[in-house]
Amino acid sequence: MGIVGRALDGVLRLGAARAAGRAAWRAHLVVPTRADVLVDSSRQVAKMYADRGHHADAAAVLRSAEVKAGSPEVRIELAAARALAELDAGAPPKDLLAVVDAALGEADRHLDAGDVGQSAARLADALGLAYHPARHFGADPSPLLADRRAFVEPFERSSALKALLDDPRPRRRPERRGRAERMLVLGYDNRTFIDPIVAEYRASGVEVRALDLATDLGLRQGLSLRGLVEARLRYGLDGTRPPLPEHLADDLAWADVVFVEWGHRALVWASLVRGVECPVVARVHRYEALTPMPLLTVWSSVERAVFVAEPIRAVVEATAPGLARSSTEVSVIPNRLELARCVAEKLPEADRTLALVGWNKVVKDPAWALDVLAALRVTDERWRLLLVGEQKPADSLEASFDYHEELTRRIVKLRDAVEVTGFADDIPTVLRRAGVILSTSRMEGTHEGLLVGVASGALPVVRSWPELRGWGGAAAVFPQDWVVESPQEAAARILAATPSPPRSEAAREAQRWALSEMDWGVVRPRFDAVLLDP
Repeated sequence: MGIVGRALDGVLRLGAARAAGRAAWRAHLVVPTRADVLVDSSRQVAKMYADRGHHADAAAVLRSAEVKAGSPEVRIELAAARALAELDAGAPPKDLLAVVDAALGEADRHLDAGDVGQSAARLADALGLAYHPARHFGADPSPLLADRRAFVEPFERSSALKALLDDPRPRRRPERRGRAERMLVLGYDNRTFIDPIVAEYRASGVEVRALDLATDLGLRQGLSLRGLVEARLRYGLDGTRPPLPEHLADDLAWADVVFVEWGHRALVWASLVRGVECPVVARVHRYEALTPMPLLTVWSSVERAVFVAEPIRAVVEATAPGLARSSTEVSVIPNRLELARCVAEKLPEADRTLALVGWNKVVKDPAWALDVLAALRVTDERWRLLLVGEQKPADSLEASFDYHEELTRRIVKLRDAVEVTGFADDIPTVLRRAGVILSTSRMEGTHEGLLVGVASGALPVVRSWPELRGWGGAAAVFPQDWVVESPQEAAARILAATPSPPRSEAAREAQRWALSEMDWGVVRPRFDAVLLDP
């Protein structure tokens, strides 16, 4: 780390003024330094800041080093790191597209020179910047969803990315000889949907083993974005696949089928690694569609892919060309939801109560729900809104802070007309109070919170999910009459169902549809067939 690095670490550990650390770093840059030392030490000091949440300071360190760098190659590498720190700080850099283009140019140059490792590193830089969560899950619309052509065009010019996307040695498609009896479930960190499925299949007699690859220290480097990009590039160049770790060989040999939950890092790894000789089935949700992981997946290695909604399938098929070129069987099957258990008698207050479940994320756009409430209260101030879920924002991106601050001011002004319930273990019981269930999101997959409300007997009012409108939107998931374009249309749909929206024919018909189309008892046979059947 060096003397300056150790000194800075001490300053930060003591909580002293971060400005002192930046000044020490600027002094360090005055000393003549080799390019490789400059890059490494800049990254180390920036990481100290970033690890403590000081992303703007990390960006300042990298910016100073970027200016000091003598060679264009070093400047490009430092610029990518600086742009990433700025995105982490919630301040998208004005030169972001130029930095992405420069990183792709370096990736191409290194590949032409035969340096696969450095080519992969710069490709990973470009992908990490283009797909950064702040660009797709923050307060601004996702550039991929808004203009796919403009988003992918720089990557389509890259010879390195073209090489990465090649599929020179597809796996032989495994033959299913009967219904699978042994299932290996692979995931990476998020177990939201894994644990219930594992428990249910075990209870039904299927032998199940589950592996969380995020806890496998031996795979940590290989599952980083850079590690996955390098493995995919080497495979694209000559068909070389990374070896299967010895400690996982028994699990893979044991399985009749591998189910990869979330089309993320675990899926890319499973599609690349040697030694997977049984069918691989993957399930892809909304989140993964806006990451580079579908692009990096070797889809010819995936026998079957399940998407949770039609718009998500459309996005992945348009942005991951390997899927369309493969023979992967594609299905659209909604998430596991036990909706029949949500049916309950409404309380009297439900006649004038709206609800929004899981409200505390920018992508849910709860401000739109306040607009609907305001439109209703113009003529009847009895209307109220339940915001079901945690009271504090769930967004970690600094770019979302302004949205939540303004939202809080609006909620405070409305006083008793808005109630934030806090965390609730039993959502169906809470929703006995609600006669109208809202989906106000900018984008969704299947919006489980909405469906739970519909099953409870509430009237559904679904915004058209503006960021997915060009991909089919909410109307590709739900009946057209649920979907509205504006808060005024939402209010009109609700008022048309008065005096009691939950007792209206529209609410009863919506409940029948949800139970007959989206309940797990109805959906599971389709999921079983994809996962287990020949």
